[in-house]
Amino acid sequence: MTIDASKRPRLLIADDEPTNRAIYVELFEDRYELELVGDGQSCLERLAAARPDLLILDVAMPGPDGIEICAQLRAAASTATLPIVLVSGYASESDRARGLAAGATQYVSKPFDLFALEELVEQLLAGSS
Repeated sequence: MTIDASKRPRLLIADDEPTNRAIYVELFEDRYELELVGDGQSCLERLAAARPDLLILDVAMPGPDGIEICAQLRAAASTATLPIVLVSGYASESDRARGLAAGATQYVSKPFDLFALEELVEQLLAGSS
């Protein structure tokens, strides 16, 4: 049975590493409509047009970084409640606190457990519907 792509939740994924983007495609393409971008500016542009149900956002990438984007999205009424998962190689408690203070729904450190990320995305989407 094929799922109608127009009814699947839409994920916007911003990560500057092609290998990471390929992992996200493998992980999510069967269940979600995906849009992937490789820098902060493209992320902001696609957010306006794509209206995703959830954003997976790398912290360290060209253009505005994930922390800056997260803070901007929380300040805008149209994206204030968008679930945002910040993903980062920065794994200290202060890094995590900085991400959550910027408004991230969750902060996930790399390398992450693929199964745990799948579960987190499912939970966040279920909670936002």
